[in-house]
Amino acid sequence: MERRCEHCRKKFTRFSHIPGQRYCSRVQCQNARRQKWRKQKLATDKDYKANQKDAQGRWCEKNPDYWNQYRATHPEYVQRNRQLQRVRNQRRKATIDASDTSSLIAKRYALPSKNSFLSGYYRLVPAGSERIAKRYALLVKIDAITASCPQGP
Repeated sequence: MERRCEHCRKKFTRFSHIPGQRYCSRVQCQNARRQKWRKQKLATDKDYKANQKDAQGRWCEKNPDYWNQYRATHPEYVQRNRQLQRVRNQRRKATIDASDTSSLIAKRYALPSKNSFLSGYYRLVPAGSERIAKRYALLVKIDAITASCPQGP
């Protein structure tokens, strides 16, 4: 029985032992099928999503210099990313109110707003007009002063 592939829309003959086959056997079509399944699985299965996140974290720990090496060997990627970032910055400037901090680009090590402020070492990140947290930041020590703290002279 012939069907049309959901990805390439070409006709194909399904395998008799796979009655619900909707994709042909071309590599691109099978990749599209797997990608669709993975996207659906990430959206509906919390355990699968957590496992994927953990696996990615472990990979990143084992390969900390991957992106530095990739950028060094792929200058066209770096250039394209810079151009696209300029477009994103312009779009953000046009749509963001200056007092709105909810749309700042923050790095993954930023403290969530739910945490209470604690004494300790923090990164001091200069915020420019493009409202992007920079990768390189100053390390500062901040002590929380409470009413129970003795006052200076």
